[in-house]
Amino acid sequence: MARQGVIGRLPVTYDPARRRFTVENLAEFVEKQIFQKLDDLAHEKPLRLVVTFERERKGRTLSQNRMMWALLTIMADAYNAGRAGGVSPEDCYFFMLEEYGLEYDFLELPVAALPILRNAYRLVHVVELLDDDRCTAKASMGSSSFTTAQMAAFIDGIFDRLAEMGINDPNVTQYWQEWKEVPRWKKRKS
Repeated sequence: MARQGVIGRLPVTYDPARRRFTVENLAEFVEKQIFQKLDDLAHEKPLRLVVTFERERKGRTLSQNRMMWALLTIMADAYNAGRAGGVSPEDCYFFMLEEYGLEYDFLELPVAALPILRNAYRLVHVVELLDDDRCTAKASMGSSSFTTAQMAAFIDGIFDRLAEMGINDPNVTQYWQEWKEVPRWKKRKS
């Protein structure tokens, strides 16, 4: 999720011998899009910007995300014993994140500011309503901030929990076999 105000992200490589940054070849399309956005914002006048450099990190993969939600849906179905309602896959997601040790920021803020907080964080839960229309909320980026290695460990934990629950579902067996076939370096590359 791009931070508010971010116009684009352009991968570059820094060469310490030459003390130069080089835009990566694969980023040509992205570079063109960024220039188009900048042109639109500038309205043909100079535009002041702040450039921020961060280390590249490999975020969780789309296939990891799909696997996680498939497993969490099976977990929710098991908790509900086939009945509608009750525990949702999202509830299981929160349970597992808590068990995984996800760190939260605890913030006191006006209740009216909750929509702003929800734009900045993926997970926002009001912990306590306070006087003067204020509240305490816990907020986190959730698994969207995980590297592929962290996500692989998280999915391993979900498989472990399903095994502890004694879930004997053919889909879980199939997912486990698919998961074991993916080379560890692909699941854990960070």
